[in-house]
Amino acid sequence: MKRRDLLINLKGKNEILSETLDEKTDTLNYAEALHLLRRVSFHPKPEQVNQIVGKTPAEAFDTIAGNGTEPSPAPTQSMNSWLNVLEENPLENLPQDIKAEIEGRQRLHYFELSNWWLDNMRSEAFPSMEKFTLFLHSTWCIEFTYDTLALLPPPLLYRNNDTLRKNRLADYDKIAEAVSQDGAMIMYQSLFYSGKDAPNENYMRELMELFTLGIGDLETGAANYTEGDIREGARALTGWRTVAYLGQNGAPANRPFETFFVKSQHDTAGKKLMQFGQIAPITDDENTEDLVRSKEVSGLIDILFNERGISIARFICAKILRFFVYSDPGADNMTIINELAQYMTANNYNLRKVYKKLFTSQYFFSDEVRGCQIKTPPEFIIGLERMLGVDFDSLQQGKTRTSVSSLEQLLYDPPNVGSWKAYRTWLSTTTFPLRIKYSKEILTSLTNTQLFDLVKKFPDYNTNFTNLLSYMTNYFLPVSLSQSRLDTFKQILLNGLQESEWLSGVSSNNSNVAQGIRLFLQRVIVSPDFQLC
Repeated sequence: MKRRDLLINLKGKNEILSETLDEKTDTLNYAEALHLLRRVSFHPKPEQVNQIVGKTPAEAFDTIAGNGTEPSPAPTQSMNSWLNVLEENPLENLPQDIKAEIEGRQRLHYFELSNWWLDNMRSEAFPSMEKFTLFLHSTWCIEFTYDTLALLPPPLLYRNNDTLRKNRLADYDKIAEAVSQDGAMIMYQSLFYSGKDAPNENYMRELMELFTLGIGDLETGAANYTEGDIREGARALTGWRTVAYLGQNGAPANRPFETFFVKSQHDTAGKKLMQFGQIAPITDDENTEDLVRSKEVSGLIDILFNERGISIARFICAKILRFFVYSDPGADNMTIINELAQYMTANNYNLRKVYKKLFTSQYFFSDEVRGCQIKTPPEFIIGLERMLGVDFDSLQQGKTRTSVSSLEQLLYDPPNVGSWKAYRTWLSTTTFPLRIKYSKEILTSLTNTQLFDLVKKFPDYNTNFTNLLSYMTNYFLPVSLSQSRLDTFKQILLNGLQESEWLSGVSSNNSNVAQGIRLFLQRVIVSPDFQLC
């Protein structure tokens, strides 16, 4: 039985189906603040929850999301040593030992980039930018290992990550323009080889099918584009290249990893897309990097949004709901998707406004939405590390990356351009035992002092045991517990002590209290609802 059907049985159809995108204006309690933070970050630290409790959803969202102009996190000193360094193309008939050496460095740099991103997820405070960045990465997919033989140079992956992060709250058409000029995307989608005599259609097809429109309109089912639209759009995107390797033919000097334009490879004739979309032919004098970018690349994006704006809005809003709210929303959510899509088109496709509309709505805070989403691998591993407040050295950072990867989400290496399937595929007979294993390893690494420090971050930790238990169960588990489960958790946490003994024992570092905290956490991490957020 689906969660919605179960809630209808428990509460009645009218109550469950009546939640709307109307704004929730009352202030957030502890559980509501946690729900919001779980969905827009990689689980909050206890002190972050306290910053949000008592704010309205609108005030909380502004605190959490920022305005989108915040500076990106700095690369590490080690990353700075290779971010602007071009290497030879390992696929160009190099001796095997040199090819292996270059590819070995590329893999090490890729691992370092992944560690850096995961560390940003783990350490970020407000404003939170990493979850919104991951959403765009999961939408505009790029693979480090592609075409079975090639590796995308990690400096390009870093620049792609920076582009997504800087545009995480931007207008979606501006994101489409930025990514269409992104060097990693140009290489990955073979625009690198697209010329006027043989336009490559890969990117144009994925731009419409996966990144903006979808094959058919989500509500009407009408086809959103034709093969002719793909061909015409591909012609508009000819001639773009990326400075990716040393000694690259035609690459401008002193522009490592930048996108550049080869005018001799651009199709200057007119193009016609969809019903009314036209790109006028250009003269040889107009066939320049700046003019082609504005007239044809931006012009192409304008045509998509002018001709298929509501279809794009529905498609992207459905992706937003699947990523942030529920991975299998079903047909029942078409009303919410439509309402959010209408709001998106009325606000110039601005993601920040769409997010704020969603994350301050009565619908988002409804029982239907809470605790229904299976944690992704980064949400699970990074979230657990943030919950427990573990300190990390460079070895642990590498272990975090391998843990996330073994749970089947390799950042910058999805299974294909269509992204990860998500939803129930995150839990399998392989990955679920690994989740438990990694959780136990992290918990085992905690000292008694760290356990006491964790508990002391919760209100009433030494004055009211019942309140403390409520805070802790709310913090670690996303759904309300039955009284029998609460009683079980209570007895585990008390570990044979009276409540008064336990409360005083926190301040005196009583070993029985530490053992009770450890046993409580051991029970939490094997609970089925610990897999949810």
